[in-house]
Amino acid sequence: MINPYYIHVISFVFVIFAYLFRWSDLYPELSISLIIFLLCTIIIALIIGTAFVKDKVIVFENLSYKNNIQLISILILAGYGLEFLYEGNFPFLSIFGGPTVPYHEFGIPTFHVLLVTFNSFYAVYLFQLCLTEKLAQRKKVIILFILTLIPSVLIMNRGMLVMIMMSCMFIYLIKFQYKITLKKIAGLAVFLLFALYLFGVLGNMRLNSMYQTNTSLNDNEMFLDIGGATEEFRQSFIPKEFFWTYIYLTSPLANLQKTINEFEFTEDVNIDSSFDFTVTQLFPDFISKRIVAMFNITSPNPIQITPELNVSTAFAQAYTILGWVGMSLFILFLFILAFFYILFLKTIKSPYFIVGVAIMNTIFLFNLFSNMFAFTGLSFQLIYPLLFSLFTTKIKVNEQAG
Repeated sequence: MINPYYIHVISFVFVIFAYLFRWSDLYPELSISLIIFLLCTIIIALIIGTAFVKDKVIVFENLSYKNNIQLISILILAGYGLEFLYEGNFPFLSIFGGPTVPYHEFGIPTFHVLLVTFNSFYAVYLFQLCLTEKLAQRKKVIILFILTLIPSVLIMNRGMLVMIMMSCMFIYLIKFQYKITLKKIAGLAVFLLFALYLFGVLGNMRLNSMYQTNTSLNDNEMFLDIGGATEEFRQSFIPKEFFWTYIYLTSPLANLQKTINEFEFTEDVNIDSSFDFTVTQLFPDFISKRIVAMFNITSPNPIQITPELNVSTAFAQAYTILGWVGMSLFILFLFILAFFYILFLKTIKSPYFIVGVAIMNTIFLFNLFSNMFAFTGLSFQLIYPLLFSLFTTKIKVNEQAG
């Protein structure tokens, strides 16, 4: 049941449903054209996802413990040690003194991208190993898994940590997808509600502290104003802390609708705009930014309902370049890519199959907010299951030949 296509269905159905609550006056009405487009993608995803479930394509696989696992973990940490020597500090430690190091500028060029993406991939792999049945070295693997999470804290890369944990959650769900009971779902729902409430509390504290509102740190008014909360919501019995979650989940769709409503095209689809779309939307940004600089490509920005809420789903930028054609091409590309990626790893019986699926699930989920395939920090992780699978296959072939 846990596959990228079902993730697309569940996430967009949930967001559309939440959008209909209309808790914000800033949100435009969803147009019939956008609803039809999203419904078409949902139906196609449902068909493909159901085929995957029917054929039991995605089933949890136990891994075997390898002697080099500890060495690889040490080498990852050593890589961050090199970056510490290069920068003279970690972003997290710079808070307490020493040279200030912004997290987005930290690290050795190119090497940092490889290190962070491999670290993320390997952490997810270790988590799958933790869930492997009859694993004698489980305690050791758990310690190594925790160690691979520490760098994301040291470099203050919250996105890296969230994406690792999300991929791990998908691996957990894949393992227990046929053992989920109503009791477990109810328990998870209660935990989720508490977590979302806490998310709102922490958001209020950070916002009120940042802007020095001279009110209680728990005061909701400032974010209610930023998000354009309706009078009906303000007067409702619903805890106002949940407004944070509502805005974070639904504002990207609102920005997409506003972009569709107000963006004006200066020219029709042509070779130049098609090239711009291909480079900026279908290539990871570590590649596209070099091509963009070489050809001086400039892509129009999506229109926002308010400057503070600046994400617009994976579709908005595609729309500003090629309109509905761009949105359609993007989702078609993503659906086809996921289909062949999963089937290829399955066909070669890759030991990294489940990790690859989990990472792809995470990409599909976070497409609610932005084009995550273009984000190297996540999409580049898809390379490692392919690379190591082919390497492992080559070794097996050589052993058989010998």
